[in-house]
Amino acid sequence: MKKFLFSLITLLAVLDLAAQSGPEIITTHTEKDVIPEGITINPVNGTIYVSSIALQKIITINKDGSHKDLIKSGQDGFLEGLGMKIDAKAQWLWVVSNKKQDHWYLSCVHAFDLKKGVVKQKYILKDTARHLFNDLILHPDGKLYITDTYDSSLYEVDPVREKLSLFVKDSLIAWPNGITYNANGKVYVATYSHGLMQLDLPSKKLSPLKGYTDSTKAYNLDGLVFWNNNIIGVYNGAATNKGNAIVQYSLNSNGDGITGEKIIDKGNELFHDPTTAAILENKLYVLANSYLGEYNANKESAVGISDQLGPVTVLVYELSRNVKK
Repeated sequence: MKKFLFSLITLLAVLDLAAQSGPEIITTHTEKDVIPEGITINPVNGTIYVSSIALQKIITINKDGSHKDLIKSGQDGFLEGLGMKIDAKAQWLWVVSNKKQDHWYLSCVHAFDLKKGVVKQKYILKDTARHLFNDLILHPDGKLYITDTYDSSLYEVDPVREKLSLFVKDSLIAWPNGITYNANGKVYVATYSHGLMQLDLPSKKLSPLKGYTDSTKAYNLDGLVFWNNNIIGVYNGAATNKGNAIVQYSLNSNGDGITGEKIIDKGNELFHDPTTAAILENKLYVLANSYLGEYNANKESAVGISDQLGPVTVLVYELSRNVKK
């Protein structure tokens, strides 16, 4: 029995080490000045899609790193691309983009046909007040919910009625960023003001998601994904990329509290302002190198800094439920 227990413990240790091994690296030969921000994956064929801020386009990437454009720069009024999600049934790619033009703030929502690259629906919010559509979810209720970082709000798109409208505006979600939801439809929002927040859609009730151990990370998350009753967030608020990380939070059975927290990766040498992530078949795909630090320091321009930038890199992690408090 002792020998069996020793063997079992050894096996579990080996499996745990395997789960902690480095991620798979998908390297590409895209332009250096993409400044990628959003990522999503088509569950039908595994194709990766990445949005570009600087080039205002969407790129498709295969697992071997080969790539091509889904849409060209500025096609159909596409602006600086951020969050994306795929409607697997319709084979539509929903994506948000923004740009300031003169004294106007423009925020757009596009739905592109993945087979033809043509626009199927488009919504525009034009205002002299600041807006920034940042990330979105395709909720089981059939609607899209979009974080507006500058407006402390969530917007709603009803694709059936083809209507864009304000859903909720509240100081509890000031500076919202990533957004995701669980199997029961509960929505989670990453905010820079109150950390992780939970939202009940029918009542529009907002409340903090408590139980995290590292408040610095919880208050500085970018992209969020949900997997097997876990929230996984991309932390990019560190002073240097050595401090940036991928954080996994396990939840209780009600989905209203955190029961465990672990670091999936921290300070990866390929991190250059990681932003968002996507899930496919128990694997986490992380957009590793947005170069937003360099881009923002250059007055939100990639011109003249190509020597500081690089092609798109995606890191792929095997996920594990082994999360301890």
